[in-house]
Amino acid sequence: MVPTDRWEEGKRQHLALSAEAADRYDEIYEKANFATGSYMRFELENISKFVREAPTRLLAIDLGCGTGRDSFHLAKQFSQVYAYDLSPDMIRVANANKLKRHVGNVLFEVKDLEDGPLPIADDSAALINSAFGMGSFVRNLEQFFREVRRALQPGGVALFSFYSTAALVNQLQLEWRPALAARVVPGEDVLQVDFEDRSFRIAAKAYAPADLKRKIEGNFKLLEMTTFPTLSALFPQSLFQNPSACALCTSVDKLLATNLAIAAGPYIVVACQKGGKALKEKRVTGYERVLELLKFHAIPLDIREHAPVRTMADVEKVLEAPTCQMVKSILIAALTKDEPLPEDLSAELFLIAIPADRELSMGKVAAVLGRSRKRLRFANQREVEALTGFKVGSIPPFGLPSNVPVIVDSQLEAHPIVWCGTGKATESLRVTIQNLRKLSAYTSADVSKPSEKV
Repeated sequence: MVPTDRWEEGKRQHLALSAEAADRYDEIYEKANFATGSYMRFELENISKFVREAPTRLLAIDLGCGTGRDSFHLAKQFSQVYAYDLSPDMIRVANANKLKRHVGNVLFEVKDLEDGPLPIADDSAALINSAFGMGSFVRNLEQFFREVRRALQPGGVALFSFYSTAALVNQLQLEWRPALAARVVPGEDVLQVDFEDRSFRIAAKAYAPADLKRKIEGNFKLLEMTTFPTLSALFPQSLFQNPSACALCTSVDKLLATNLAIAAGPYIVVACQKGGKALKEKRVTGYERVLELLKFHAIPLDIREHAPVRTMADVEKVLEAPTCQMVKSILIAALTKDEPLPEDLSAELFLIAIPADRELSMGKVAAVLGRSRKRLRFANQREVEALTGFKVGSIPPFGLPSNVPVIVDSQLEAHPIVWCGTGKATESLRVTIQNLRKLSAYTSADVSKPSEKV
C-alpha cells in the first residue's frame, strides 16, 4: 500500500487541482479534451440507463459530485439527492450552479469519503453514483464498498467509476499528447491530470478490469462492466476539429465498451446492485423472523440494549459476561461448483456458532460437512445479505432461512446460558442453550480450536 504521507500529498494535489479548476470547470474542462468530454457524456447515458433498476425514486447519493453535473441529472429522477465532494471549491461552485439552475432538491456538502461514514441512515439510498474515476480516489476499496452497501436500500443500484491499468493509451509510446485530461502513471498510485498549462499528480489507485470484477462480485450483483473511451483516448485534440472524426471515434468506443476481452478504455464503469431485491415477497425475514421465533417458543425476551457493535471486541465491552459464553456466528460457503456465478448465488451456506474466545477450525468444519477443505470459504457480504436477510456483523445463530443449517460448537454446550445476536447491532440476547436449540434446531459438533491471540 502506498505510504500515508505520499497518499496525503496526492490528496493535497487533488484539492489544488479542484481549486484551480472549479470556477471554469463547466466551461472548458469537457471541451478542452474530446476523450474526457466523451466520457462525461457516456456517464450521463449510463446513469439514465440504470436509474430504472433502482427500487424507489426517493433518494440518490452522488459521491465526488464536483460542480454537480451528475447531481443535477439525478435530481430529475429522484425526490432528493445528497451530493458530496472533497473540495470546498467544487461544492461552492455546485451550490452556485444549483441556484442558477433553479434546483431545490439537491444538498451539496463537503465530505472526505475516507473520513468516517456518510451522514445518512442504513438502507436509505435507492442509487449511489460515484463517477469520473471516484472509486480510484479512495485508498481502502473494501471499506468503501461496505459503506456503499450500508447506505443502499435492498436492491439499490451502485454506479462506480475507476481508472484502468489496462488502458491502451497507457501502454503506447505516443508522439503526441492525447485528448485525455487524466492518465495513470505506470507503477505508481498516481494520476497525472492536465488542466490548461498545469499538471497535477493526484492520489489514485488504478485497477485491472479482471481483478476489479472479482472484487465487485464479492460485494454486489454485477449488472454491467464497461471501459471507455478506447479509441478517442489515443488521438490528439487537433483530430477532433473534424465532426466526422468525432462521430466515428464515439461510435467505435461505444461498440468496444462492453468487450471485456479487450477492456482497453482508460475508465472502468461498473453498474451493480445490492442484494435483497429478490426478497420482495410478503414474508417475515431477518429481525422480524427472530422476534417471531422467540414469541412462538414463548422464550423470554431477555435483551440487553447497547451502542452499535460490529465485532466481538465491541461486544465484550458492553456485556458483563465471560467471552466463553458469547456466541460468535460465522457463515461458511460450501461451493457446489468451482465458483458461483455472479448472477447465480449457488454456494450453500452454513452458520457455525463458536465461543468468542475460540477460533474456527475450517478443517474440522470440512470433516463435519464431508466436504473438501478446498471447497469451503467464508461467505462474502453479498451472499450473507442476499441469502440470509442479515447484515455482516449482526448475524444471530437462528432466524435464518430454512436452507441454512446451524452448527453449534460443542464447547458452547458446556454453558447453560449464552449471549448471542438478534440481527440488530444494538442488541444482544441472553438465552439458555436449550432454548437456543429450539430456536435454531442446531447440530452440535467440535468445530473450534483455541485462539492464537495472546
